[in-house]
Amino acid sequence: MSSQRHIARLLSLAALAAGMASDRTAKAEEAPSPVIAVVAEKTDGVLREFRLTGTVSAKREARLSSRTDGLVAEVLVDEGSLVKPGEVIATLDTKLATIQLEMIRAEIAQAEVELAEATRREEEVREISQTGGFAKSEADTRKTAVRIREAALRRLQVRAEEQSELIERHRLIAPFGGVISEKIAEAGEWVETGTPVAQLVETENVRFDLQVPQEFLARISKVEKITVLLDSFPNKPLNATVQVMVPVKDTVSRTFLTRLTLEDPEKLAAPGMSGTAIAGYRTDQVASVRIPRDAVVRFPDGTAKVWIVVGEGGAEKVASRLVRTGGTLGDFTEIVEGLSGGERVVLKGNEGLREDQAVKASLEQGAGPSAEAE
Repeated sequence: MSSQRHIARLLSLAALAAGMASDRTAKAEEAPSPVIAVVAEKTDGVLREFRLTGTVSAKREARLSSRTDGLVAEVLVDEGSLVKPGEVIATLDTKLATIQLEMIRAEIAQAEVELAEATRREEEVREISQTGGFAKSEADTRKTAVRIREAALRRLQVRAEEQSELIERHRLIAPFGGVISEKIAEAGEWVETGTPVAQLVETENVRFDLQVPQEFLARISKVEKITVLLDSFPNKPLNATVQVMVPVKDTVSRTFLTRLTLEDPEKLAAPGMSGTAIAGYRTDQVASVRIPRDAVVRFPDGTAKVWIVVGEGGAEKVASRLVRTGGTLGDFTEIVEGLSGGERVVLKGNEGLREDQAVKASLEQGAGPSAEAE
């Protein structure tokens, strides 16, 4: 009999404990859940970003060629050599050309003597012929001889200038400053006119070339800010501006060449380096809203929603709202449909919320906008 009473007592205590637990659960469910909310901010157009890879290119690049036929006497540079404008890159053997110039100069000296003699003979009869003491025809003949000698002298002088220029062309001169990227000829080789001797790449005025897909053309034309990150110096962004957009596309890749001018005071960029251009453009959506990225709840089917705090004081509760996003803006997300701005959106504590659930919201001040990475 006592055993039955003991069992009954235990059952009574268990029922009491279950009742107390049920009361605590009901009270917990009734208690408002603490959440942190932010105010959805309306913007007048969002600065977004897209990224394109590109390559640093030289403004000028030339395969320096021999300006005449000849034997290479000396190549004064090697790969990697830095040269200045007007610096001699290579020389050809000028011995035969110099001998030819000396022969012409000797002929010039002889022509000058002959001209002097013809001039003296013409002056002798000039006054006499005026008084009739000398035949006028003879005077005209001597005057003509002077002109012939002058023409012969001038012809030789022109030949000397031509030969001097020919000798000068035995020197290969750097047309601009830069670095020798390739040495093609060596001393002892015979080269003809137009034969490349070295390749020169300008290093001072470099550009950043992008192949822009046709679907990005509208964006690149509205770019407000471009930053280039070189793969060799990822922590040193370089400001850039659009220099030119070539309006002819590559029919194979369907891209358009766009060249950027770099602001590179440290001379970090060198031709051939790869990098990424981060371009910021202003979207046409003028009624967009931005909220922190963590406030958006995304689903596997691609839909997204946010929780909105409605009510005031002790009567606050939450309601879900489907939204359409326009892109991630760093720590923020652009909302192009579903919010009009000014709503209190749950930022923290939005896991496991249900419709019309009572909440106690604390407002957190949002940070400024950043930019999209596509």
